[in-house]
Amino acid sequence: QLAKEQHIQSENYSVFNILSNGVIECSNSLEDDCDTEIPGQSLIYRPARQHIYSVLLESGKGGAYPLVKEWFVYCGNPLKQPELIQPVQPSVPGGTPNLKTLWLAKGPDVEKQRYSTFLACFHLQDEMEEFQALEAPVAGFCCLLTYLMMQVSSLSLEDLNAFVALILCLKGKSATQLAGLQLAEVDSRAVHLGAVLVRGLTTLLMANSACGFPFRMDDLMPWTVFDGKLFQEKYQQSHRGCSVEELLEGN
Repeated sequence: QLAKEQHIQSENYSVFNILSNGVIECSNSLEDDCDTEIPGQSLIYRPARQHIYSVLLESGKGGAYPLVKEWFVYCGNPLKQPELIQPVQPSVPGGTPNLKTLWLAKGPDVEKQRYSTFLACFHLQDEMEEFQALEAPVAGFCCLLTYLMMQVSSLSLEDLNAFVALILCLKGKSATQLAGLQLAEVDSRAVHLGAVLVRGLTTLLMANSACGFPFRMDDLMPWTVFDGKLFQEKYQQSHRGCSVEELLEGN
């Protein structure tokens, strides 16, 4: 009932469909089939989604979870039928709390459980203190970035620096400044990486909904932490070998 109310008010992401029908879909993507070094977005975030499914769905007798039907587009998937995905329990210190605790209980201990369960969905449960020391939008972004660096082996230090420069420089720029940003060229790999990151933000939103909102949803919205043109600029600067000072605009 609570998930339905939040769903109607657009306050959760995908949770109601998983709870009510055991189905989730993502029928569009922006990826380069010729770039075989970067896996399909669906496959990159599947381990995190499996943890989220486990948080949402109670296991039955023998510890078996109901399977989730995924309709996710990626190269080579004809979408003729859904893929049946097994939920996987995340490694939450003290065990995964049940939904009643995560969604309805109050108090500092529960807030800590929400945060640690959220991080565990991305294999980051041991880094809680580091993430809590950051502002919420930066913490969410860095959670996603750390997960990406673990999942995609082809990401380089230059890619990482471009993403970090993006989140650190974005805050000080107005919409007018971003709109006026001029690029001499557009790098297709940077477009691909930007799309991978933005798709990851939907996974963050789903984990946030499932774990009882350790973050405000506003803090994880794409317009809070991402701008495509600014990322292009930082990506090109980083891959040209610009200094850290130049990447961070002297800040």
